[in-house]
Amino acid sequence: MADEVEHLSLVEVGRLLSRQRQADLLRLAALAETWARAAPRREASDLLNEALARILSGDRPWPANVSLHAFLSQVMRSIASQWRHEDMREPLAADQDSQLSDSTIEDGFEFVDLVQRMRATLLADYLALGIFDHIMAQTSRKQACDLLGLDTTGYDTARRRMTRVLRRQFKPGWIK
Repeated sequence: MADEVEHLSLVEVGRLLSRQRQADLLRLAALAETWARAAPRREASDLLNEALARILSGDRPWPANVSLHAFLSQVMRSIASQWRHEDMREPLAADQDSQLSDSTIEDGFEFVDLVQRMRATLLADYLALGIFDHIMAQTSRKQACDLLGLDTTGYDTARRRMTRVLRRQFKPGWIK
């Protein structure tokens, strides 16, 4: 087949890598730094080492018509992409169950209880309760103003009132 791509042998790959000068190695390290930004929990040196390990083991055949830097760059890009997808993967339900301890569950119950008690304290003030609910739902200030019919001054006044009532009821230290 004339369309078949010719790959370098492992001996040729080893010989080409051993001939790299200090400047070439620094260029490869800079490439690794660039691609490692896509996987922030990983180090650039780990990325470069993994790419070289895959090439030297024969897992990533090196096309003969591609330069060293271009080929290594694409191998590192592929590995960084794989790592990024692994880092973004949500833990499985079984993993989450094993991570929950009794103290974590108790903390969750304590938080729910605290929120319910805070809401009960604010029942007399519709606007303060509305702002509290928006803070808990993590909606924007603009959305809270629109839904509660407030301007920014009214929002700030009701929020200060909410904070004052909650601090009085729950004592200093519950909010930082």
